[in-house]
Amino acid sequence: MLKRLPYLMLMLFLAILAVSLRASAGQQNLQQIQQQKDRLRKPSRHSGLPVLGEFKANETEPPQDEERRQIREKRYGDHLPPITDPGPTIKGQTESTRVTFIDYVTGNSTDPNGIPASVSTAVVVGTILSGKCFVNKAHTFVYTDYQVRIDQVLKLDPTTNLTVGDSVTASRDGGAIHFPSGHVTNFLHMGQGLPEVGSQYVLFLWRSIPNLPEYEIIINSGYQLKDGRAYALDDANSGYDNSDANVLIGKIQTAIAGGARP
Repeated sequence: MLKRLPYLMLMLFLAILAVSLRASAGQQNLQQIQQQKDRLRKPSRHSGLPVLGEFKANETEPPQDEERRQIREKRYGDHLPPITDPGPTIKGQTESTRVTFIDYVTGNSTDPNGIPASVSTAVVVGTILSGKCFVNKAHTFVYTDYQVRIDQVLKLDPTTNLTVGDSVTASRDGGAIHFPSGHVTNFLHMGQGLPEVGSQYVLFLWRSIPNLPEYEIIINSGYQLKDGRAYALDDANSGYDNSDANVLIGKIQTAIAGGARP
């Protein structure tokens, strides 16, 4: 019996090792699956994940906020096909992604690529405090409102007094919608990133309706600032990827000083 004891202990050790290896492999597989899902949720290389909103809003807004939102939503795609609940699953999956490709024409701006200083109402360095995703009233368009704390003002909005510490609303097309059936659909625009809540960005803001306080984040612009480096929010301005953040901000300030118009 004593002679067999080392053998039994070896077999027990091998059995424990096999279980541990299987558990480790299973954990790695789960991580890989999650990473793959996250990649499908990110429309650009350095995008954050979409904020989840409800198809049927169960929260009420103050009347003045609701009125402003309806005015803003008139700019969005009432002519687009309606968004409907797809049911619990699509091809057996409880989550799907709908990607749109945006075709646009650039103007005759003399701004450097990725630095739309002259067409911006304001340019700020700000931290994304939160986000809320909406479907417009016509159920044809998805967008997200981000609450941005201003950390530095690079270009002043001539119509208001933006100061450090203020919080402003900045919207961007896209987000994720949870339907009554339980299904979740990510509505993304290829190459157009979504800011990450908790991260700091240089944002080029446009006030599309001058008498309303909300802004929109201009496409093909925006940079996440992390560990002293800058990373493009949108793929089209990736020429500044991994550049020194202070150097980039200096270039932006030079572009603003070089003829940016209100």
